[in-house]
Amino acid sequence: MTRKPKQTPRAAQASAARNEQVVRILRILHQLDRLGGRTIYELAEESGTTTRTIRRDLEAIQEAGIPLVSDTGDDSKKRWRLDAEASTRVTALLEASHFLALRLAMDESTYVRRNEALFSILEDLASRVEKALGAKGRKQLSELDQCFFSWEKFAWRDAPPDVVWPLVSAITNRNACVVTYRAPSSGNKDRTFRVLPLRLIVNNGALYLHAWQAHFKTVLLLNLQRLKKLEVLDETEPLPPDYDPRRLESSAFGVFIGKTTEQYVLHFDAFARPYIEERVWHPSEVREPQADGGLLLRFQCTPSYEVSNWVASWREHVRVVEPKKLREELLAHAGYLMKTYGADA
Repeated sequence: MTRKPKQTPRAAQASAARNEQVVRILRILHQLDRLGGRTIYELAEESGTTTRTIRRDLEAIQEAGIPLVSDTGDDSKKRWRLDAEASTRVTALLEASHFLALRLAMDESTYVRRNEALFSILEDLASRVEKALGAKGRKQLSELDQCFFSWEKFAWRDAPPDVVWPLVSAITNRNACVVTYRAPSSGNKDRTFRVLPLRLIVNNGALYLHAWQAHFKTVLLLNLQRLKKLEVLDETEPLPPDYDPRRLESSAFGVFIGKTTEQYVLHFDAFARPYIEERVWHPSEVREPQADGGLLLRFQCTPSYEVSNWVASWREHVRVVEPKKLREELLAHAGYLMKTYGADA
């Protein structure tokens, strides 16, 4: 049996440093596509590194052909973000958890490797990443991927390939499409209509599509598992003038969007406070520490079952201050629980 030569301490350190760089650059790309972008100092804090390192990373990203834009003025306040055009062309793949599509392309077991048209698209993206990270970067990505368990992978693998990848091309080229969609809200009946696909989104293990429907002048949210047929037309359409994915992102609590938003004020007790403080739940959130050791969390978003389910999941550790409608919804649910399980208790 042939044994692999032992890695020297210096080589091990270099490998670890390369791994950190790969993770950091992927994280930076994800953050630069978020609402409002990031300053160099914010990126350094989020990545646990120096501003000098972040500047080198930004240069590497730009050298890889991924365009970035920044505000003018004081370097400490300058916010960096992906170029608007890049958001249309690049972030259709960036959306899915840090080059998820590229990870899938590296996986021999997926249909991606066997789909020549798709693989050529992702190979182009791979070459850009290699340029930024060096020749070993792609291999490092593959190794790093073994360290993570992502439900988002299943969303991509389970989605019909004859729908997903034509959509990537349609989004890039702004081709109109005719879709046949089956929604539970319409009694699971097939409906056929024309849309302009705008952006793919992964949320809670499912793939969604932002699509503009000119007839109703609205952005639809379509679950790709319910998309039964897709025809990409030769006709192209301009993006709707008011379509702003970052604004929609800031209006949604998760993925569901609407025309109105609601003010939420939630009081979390001292037990829940450290869990609430350790991450950002919504871009608009404001936190107010309370004298009882708890925390008041305020944010503005579209009402949806996503918010209700999240609030309910905190059980006795949260109290809804606003809106009244959510208090009434939780009270009705409590009545159902008492009626169903009260006798057993």
